[in-house]
Amino acid sequence: MKPVLRITQLLLVFIPIRGMAQDIHFTQYQMQPLLQSPAMAGIGHDLRAVLQHRNQWASVTTPFTTTAFSYDMQMKQKRGKAGYLAVGVNFFSDKAGDAKLKSSQGGLSLAYHIKTGQNSTIGAGLFGGFGQRSIDPSGLQWGEQYDGSAYNSALPNGESLAAGSFTFVDLGLGGTWHYNSSAGSNDVVANQSTQATIGFGYFHVTRPTYTFLGAEEQLYAKMVLHGNARFSLGEGNSAIVPSFQYTKQGPSSELMLGAMFRYVLTPTSKVTGINKGSALSLGPVIRAKDAIAIAAMLEQGRFAFGLSYDLNTSGLKQASNGLGAFELAIRFVNPNPFTNKAKSRD
Repeated sequence: MKPVLRITQLLLVFIPIRGMAQDIHFTQYQMQPLLQSPAMAGIGHDLRAVLQHRNQWASVTTPFTTTAFSYDMQMKQKRGKAGYLAVGVNFFSDKAGDAKLKSSQGGLSLAYHIKTGQNSTIGAGLFGGFGQRSIDPSGLQWGEQYDGSAYNSALPNGESLAAGSFTFVDLGLGGTWHYNSSAGSNDVVANQSTQATIGFGYFHVTRPTYTFLGAEEQLYAKMVLHGNARFSLGEGNSAIVPSFQYTKQGPSSELMLGAMFRYVLTPTSKVTGINKGSALSLGPVIRAKDAIAIAAMLEQGRFAFGLSYDLNTSGLKQASNGLGAFELAIRFVNPNPFTNKAKSRD
C-alpha cells in the first residue's frame, strides 16, 4: 500500500478517537431540517418524513457511511389560535473506517410557531435525546506494530481504550422564522410562490462526556445558522432556490452554500387531479475549503428524490483523486406541495 494512503487511513480513523469529534454532515443539508434546529419541526409541510444515506471516502479507505431518518408534523390547530404546536423525531447512525467507529443518536423535537401575519410565523423549539458511540480497534494497524521491516500483528500496539462503547444524554434548542407568500390562500395559486426560512440551532447544550480514553473530554457545543429561499423567475415555471448553512463547533467551522434552479415540469390537474405535479431542481453546493458538489432533486407529487456527489478540493484530494461522497435522499410530505391545499396552514 502506498505510504500516503496508509497515513490517510490512520488519520481518518485516529483523529475522531483522540480529538473532540465533530458531528455528521450532509451535502443535501436541507433534507434534514431537525439537524439544523428543533424549531424546524412543522415548517413548510403539515407532515414530512425523510430517509437519507451518505457514503464517503470509498476511494481512500473503508467507506464512512451515514444514514439518517427524520419525521415531523404539525399538530391539529384549534380555530382562532394564533399559533400551532409541532413535534418531530430523528435518528442517525454513522460508521467510520477500519475501526468501525459507530455513532448513533436519536431524539424528540418539540416546537411552537406563532403567526406574525397571514404569510409568516416565528417559532422556537427544544430537543432531547440519547447517543451512543462504540469502536472495534481490532482492524487497525499502529506504528508500534512495525518491527522495522514489516507489520507484525503480534506486537503490542501501545494503545489503551477505557471503554469499547459509551452513551450520553443530549439537549438542544433553536428558533426560526418562516415566510410563504401564498400561505392562507384558498384559491389555486402558482407553484412557485416566494418562500424564505432563516433560523438557528444550538446543540450539545450540556457538553456531554465524549471519549473512549477515560479522560475528561467533552463534546463541544454546536451552533448552526441556516437559511433558504425560493424566488420565482417571472410568471413561468422557473425559480431560484438559494440556501446556506454555517456550523461552528469548538475550533471547527463549516460554511455550505447552495443554489438550485427549480423548474416545474408538470403542474397539477386543476379539474381531474390525475396529474399530481412534478418539478426538477439542479445546482451546485459548495463546502468552503473542502468540496464542490452537484445536487439534483426530482419532486413527484408528495415524493421527492435527491441525489448529490461531492468532488474533494481539500488537501486530501491527492489521496482521494478528488472523489468524495455519494448521497441519496427520499422525502415524503403531506399535503401535496403542488396543490393549493399545501398553502392553507403553511
